[in-house]
Amino acid sequence: MIVAVLSDVHGNREALEAVLEVIDRRGVQALWFLGDLVGYNSDPDFCVEEILRRAAHVVRGNHDKAAAGLLSSEWFNPVAKQAVQWTRRTARADTLQNLARLSAGPARPVAGYVLCHGTPMDEDRYMTEQGAVAESFAWMWADGAARVCFFGHTHRPFACLLSGPRARPESLPPGGEISLEPGCACLINPGSVGQPRDGNPQASFGILNTDGSTYRTLRVPYNVRETQRKIRAAGLPRELASRLVEGT
Repeated sequence: MIVAVLSDVHGNREALEAVLEVIDRRGVQALWFLGDLVGYNSDPDFCVEEILRRAAHVVRGNHDKAAAGLLSSEWFNPVAKQAVQWTRRTARADTLQNLARLSAGPARPVAGYVLCHGTPMDEDRYMTEQGAVAESFAWMWADGAARVCFFGHTHRPFACLLSGPRARPESLPPGGEISLEPGCACLINPGSVGQPRDGNPQASFGILNTDGSTYRTLRVPYNVRETQRKIRAAGLPRELASRLVEGT
């Protein structure tokens, strides 16, 4: 099965449409989404509706929870907080209701694969330090059935493989094809569709081949200027527009 793995769209319609166009051309058979449909950008209604229409499996993100009123935005940074409040004010009622219905991770779409937003132990934790990586691998080995864990939240493509419970994790280049070797555990972040933070402004997502046990991160250009225009027109913080061209 060919699967598109997406995360962190954050209301960016132009980026999502560009990614979906590539997905449709590649004959993808399923779509898995790792959280944060909304926040930062100006098209929450479209992004929620389109992902829920297409995705076979969706887990919620922290911005989804905050926009739905399930999580306080007080601990968000000021710009993120303003974007959450804007989403709560302007999104359609059915959009907010759909966000509130999203499930927490981890989800298990098919045997051997796990989907989460932050880590498999904590949906809001960032997988940005060695401790979170080590604990996630320990969780996978203890679980026994989880061979590959896809996560989002950091907005940065990442892949790390562990060949055994006592081995050292090996970081893998996110741009090339990765072989998901039998007997190994792997943590993979497909990056962000709507707000990349790895210095590359192009939308980022992944293609998984479950039959061939391979994975590849793809980057797609989109109409950033139109997204920026809509951010400014909506009255969202201007910083959200400027950072899109920097990939930060």
